Amino acid sequence: MEDKKTKAAGLHTLTASEVPLNPNNTSIDNQHAIVLAALKEGPKTTIDLRHDFGVMMPAARVRELRLAGHEIDTVRVVSYTPDGIKHHSVAKYVLVGDSHE
Repeated sequence: MEDKKTKAAGLHTLTASEVPLNPNNTSIDNQHAIVLAALKEGPKTTIDLRHDFGVMMPAARVRELRLAGHEIDTVRVVSYTPDGIKHHSVAKYVLVGDSHE
């Protein structure tokens, strides 16, 4: 069974240029591609993007994607970290449209 990070950043999701994403590549371009691939699967919280996909600064990557023309909404939710700590007002990102496909 493949994990979420591998699925979103590895073998089955390809960028527009058909190059597989690399979960070990921490470049901003690769992180943008990972965030987009994850959001195409469905809404993700900051906690999801950090813990499941290895994106350490999700808010910054989402801001950069918005500046590049991607329509991403933010909804505030209560969420728990994997170790059970409750956080209030966590950003949940929703990909509304994607003009770059």
